Amino acid sequence: MSVLLENMSMIGLNSFLALIPILCGWLMLKTRQTVLQVACALLWFAFLPNTLYILTDVRYLPEQWTAMHHFGKLALAVQYLLYELLGVSSFFLALYPLEKTVVLSRWREHKVVLPFVLIAVNFFIGFGMVLGRVQRLNSCDIFIDAPKVIYASFHIVSSVDLLLLVLLFGCFANALYFVFRKYRGVSAALVSRWR
Repeated sequence: MSVLLENMSMIGLNSFLALIPILCGWLMLKTRQTVLQVACALLWFAFLPNTLYILTDVRYLPEQWTAMHHFGKLALAVQYLLYELLGVSSFFLALYPLEKTVVLSRWREHKVVLPFVLIAVNFFIGFGMVLGRVQRLNSCDIFIDAPKVIYASFHIVSSVDLLLLVLLFGCFANALYFVFRKYRGVSAALVSRWR
């Protein structure tokens, strides 16, 4: 049971970091002050990778699984399931303001703009996940230690292995988003058909 309690600090911190882009995105849509919109957009962009980063914490599960007994394994599985669902949900909720902003902008007539922006942002999320998981940086480091973030970014760009990991995470984010988006459209059509 101590494993479950030890996980709570990791879960608490990462959940808080994943909720920041949702809050910033919502504020970005609601405020009319340009300076506040820009500030919220920058914070949204900086903290956005924390949403799917949560999924990388599943790497701790196999080691923790062996340390648990029967009821503990069930509790650990539920803990990770809820935690991973929070990561995926926060990912979708954090991208919603971006979709809304592009749809409401003057670019809405251009059908390729939204998919292009979403694909680019999802690859940025992949880059941020590598910064966090491999380089062990946090979104706050952008504001606290920007040179360290720049150095780590150059290290990623100069490493074929890390670039492939960025591509893998980016492709995963895109696949997850666009499959869900397609499913959301199909389910909305079915619901309206049955009314």
